[in-house]
Amino acid sequence: MDGLLTLFVALTAIAVMTQAGVLVAIYLQSKRLSEQVERFMNETREMMVPMKAITENLRTASANIVEIGISAREQFRRVEGMVTDTGEVLQTQLARLDSATRDVVERVNATAQVLQNSIIRPVREAAAVAKGLGRGFETFFRRRKSTVDQAHQDEELFI
Repeated sequence: MDGLLTLFVALTAIAVMTQAGVLVAIYLQSKRLSEQVERFMNETREMMVPMKAITENLRTASANIVEIGISAREQFRRVEGMVTDTGEVLQTQLARLDSATRDVVERVNATAQVLQNSIIRPVREAAAVAKGLGRGFETFFRRRKSTVDQAHQDEELFI
């Protein structure tokens, strides 16, 4: 039994040594992993400074874009209002121009009618009277001429 006890003690010693070796390996591996994590954390910290600056720049740009959008919307509404007002004024002015044009055409027509009635009609009447008088004189003087002419022709025939 003494041999058996020695065997168990030896086996226990081997197991403890194996366990110690495994623990040393785990320690070394965790130390290596810890160094890698530490390097990764340092690199991450180095990258965080530019990332913060980029984030701040993006935040500022986003705020500026929002401001520009609001300003553009306000400007568009102002322009839209101006276009609407201009369109209404233009329609009013076109209606006034149309009305004024109609009035001018009516006045020109009325003036032409008045001219025709007051000037052209009396001129025509005077022309008609003059023509009538002219025809009357012509007829009156032609008869006398024709008898004189006829007598003159008759005398020529005798010669």
